[in-house]
Amino acid sequence: MSNSYVDVVQQAISVLNDISLNDYQKPLPPHFSSSIGAHIRHVVDHFLALIGSEHSGEINYNKRNRHGDVEQFPHAAIEKLEHISAWLLKVSKQPLNQTVLVTTEIDISHTQSATCESTLERELVFAASHAIHHYSLIRIIRSMQGKSMPEFFGYAPATITHINKSA
Repeated sequence: MSNSYVDVVQQAISVLNDISLNDYQKPLPPHFSSSIGAHIRHVVDHFLALIGSEHSGEINYNKRNRHGDVEQFPHAAIEKLEHISAWLLKVSKQPLNQTVLVTTEIDISHTQSATCESTLERELVFAASHAIHHYSLIRIIRSMQGKSMPEFFGYAPATITHINKSA
């Protein structure tokens, strides 16, 4: 594994190092009902679900830490993201093709979850892609706040490749 997953997590840290508490906590209705903090917390929750699977072999994306310190305070988010980065560096030295069981809710009308087999590598791909999706929303929120962002924050790797080839 390359450090690509770590790079995705580090992107969030670089943005959070330069954000005010108000900008982190404040949603921008009617366009955004969730704050930047809520988006970051959601990203953190998905990576923490992976960390939690290390010994059990089970990933449960339904377990969330809503309204906690990570959602409220950038410094708490940075601390968790640094922990995730360290774990990613450690796990990258191991085989990632081990089977894991993944549980997630699937029904928007009723509480219903599905559990299926996957691999740790596939779930790392999902968590990174999912993070980038939320980063793109954070990019829009920051723009609405009148703030600039790093050039490719919130861009999918394939999009960056396309842009660089077209340049």
